[in-house]
Amino acid sequence: MQIGLNGSTTNQCNLIEDIEVATKAGFETLELRTYKLDSYLEDHSVQELAERFQESGVRPYAINSVEFFNMKPELEQQKMLQETERWCRIASKIGCPYVIAVPSEAPEGTPKEDIIENTSQMLKRMGDIAAKHNVSIAFEFIGYKTFSVNELKTADDIVSRADHSNVGLVLDAYHFFIGESKLEDLEQLNKDKLFIFHIDDAEEVPEEERTEANRVFPTLGIIPLRDIGKTLERIGYDGVASLELFREEYWNMDKQECANTAYYYVEKALHEMAST
Repeated sequence: MQIGLNGSTTNQCNLIEDIEVATKAGFETLELRTYKLDSYLEDHSVQELAERFQESGVRPYAINSVEFFNMKPELEQQKMLQETERWCRIASKIGCPYVIAVPSEAPEGTPKEDIIENTSQMLKRMGDIAAKHNVSIAFEFIGYKTFSVNELKTADDIVSRADHSNVGLVLDAYHFFIGESKLEDLEQLNKDKLFIFHIDDAEEVPEEERTEANRVFPTLGIIPLRDIGKTLERIGYDGVASLELFREEYWNMDKQECANTAYYYVEKALHEMAST
C-alpha cells in the first residue's frame, strides 16, 4: 500500500506545512482537512494550491469532509449538496480524486430502513455532483452507537443501493473496531468500492469513554491491524493507507518530528500486516 497522511494527525500545521512535512517524511499522499483549506483560501487561490502540490513530493488524495450529510430536512439537504459541489470543484482543480462524506447522528429508534434509504439517495445525488467534476465520494461510517451508520455491513449496503460509479467507501480501522464491524463483512467487500483505508490504532479505554482522542500510532494499541491487513490483502486492496489521528499529545510535538514518527509507525504497521 501507499502511505498517506491525514491533516488531522498534524493539527499543529497549516495546509502548506502539512504539504511540507508530509513530503519531507516520505508520505505519498495527503488528505486535506476542510478547515485548513478554508484558512488557506482566505489569502490564496485554488490554482496556487494546485501548483504547490505539483511542486511538492506529495499528492492530494481526499478532502475531508462533508460532515453529517444525511437524515436532514430538504432545506439542509440542499446546503449539503451545495457544500459537496464546492469541495468537488476544488478537488478537481487540484487533482484530488476523493471527497469524504460523513453521516449524521440519528435519534434513537430511527428505523434502519429509513437510514439506508435516505443515505443511499443522498449519496446518489452527491455522486452525480462528483461525477461532473471527475471525482468521487468516499463514504465513511462512524463507529459510535449514536451515529446513523456505524458499521461496515450497513455502509456497504448503502453504497450498493446508491449504485453509483462515483460513490464508494472509507474503511477507518478505529471506527471498524469500535463499531464492532466484522472481518467477514470486510471479506465480502468489493475492493473497487473501497476508496480509502484510514490506518490508526486505539488505546484501551472503557466503551463509554471512547473519543477520537483515544487514537494512537499504529502498532501501539489494541486494534487487530494484522487481521484487518490480511483481509484487505485477500480482497486485493492495494491503495492508500492514510493515517488519521486526533491526539493532542501528538499535536504538541515538533511538526516534522510528528510527521516523521507518523511515517515510521505506518510503515511498521504495514510491514507487520504483510508478514505471515
